[in-house]
Amino acid sequence: MNLRRALAVLSLLAMAAGSSLLLHQLDSDETPAVSAAAPGIGYYLTDARLTGTGDDGHVLYRLSAHEVTQQPDDGNVNLADVTVDYDPAHEIPWRLTASRGRVIDDGKMIALSGNVVAATREARGPAAIIRTDYLEFDPGTDVASTDRKVVIEYAGSTVHAVGLRALLREDRLQLLADVSGHYAR
Repeated sequence: MNLRRALAVLSLLAMAAGSSLLLHQLDSDETPAVSAAAPGIGYYLTDARLTGTGDDGHVLYRLSAHEVTQQPDDGNVNLADVTVDYDPAHEIPWRLTASRGRVIDDGKMIALSGNVVAATREARGPAAIIRTDYLEFDPGTDVASTDRKVVIEYAGSTVHAVGLRALLREDRLQLLADVSGHYAR
């Protein structure tokens, strides 16, 4: 029996030494870096409301969206069913709506797409309505712009153009190209 125990102990020692040697070799070999897939969503919100303020601290715009999804790889924020209420203190307020949107460049730009409508919300006169499929709104400069086709409706008149620059603070529109329209009398 002593011989059996001695062989068993010797076998255990040999296996321990072998596994130790194998472990040492495995540790010393460079293992290829495994790249983990980036998570698909940084954050996700439903029925979100965000408020943007001007340099003076007063509310400048309110953004609401049915869904908000942040992409961790580029930091952009995707929006669904978007409304932006632009409310300068002493100017004409505007409402921008779209099927989709993105907040890009660290919140410095809001890009709206899909059935974009920008309309004044002034009670004392007819509303100006702009329709397009894409519009960028820069809250820092209060400018909305597009290089796409636009239709503008105001007081029974309709104007078509390609490209638009809306200076919201000044309540002024610049049409960039191919302007044509029907004007009501």
